[in-house]
Amino acid sequence: MIYFDILLVAIACVTMPFIVAVMLDIFYAERKKVRFSLRRTSLWYIAMFALSFIPSVLLVTQNV
Repeated sequence: MIYFDILLVAIACVTMPFIVAVMLDIFYAERKKVRFSLRRTSLWYIAMFALSFIPSVLLVTQNV
């Protein structure tokens, strides 16, 4: 049951960090006057995913 909950949290935490990462990179590129970069967006995405997924998993596993 807990693995299913973690899987659902992972699925839920995939799309929102991606949207936030793209928006962050667009704003960063405009501010620094550089081009949009998929490599930089992927780093933003990793950071946003970690910020959303790790606390969620800790919360799910703590309530077991």
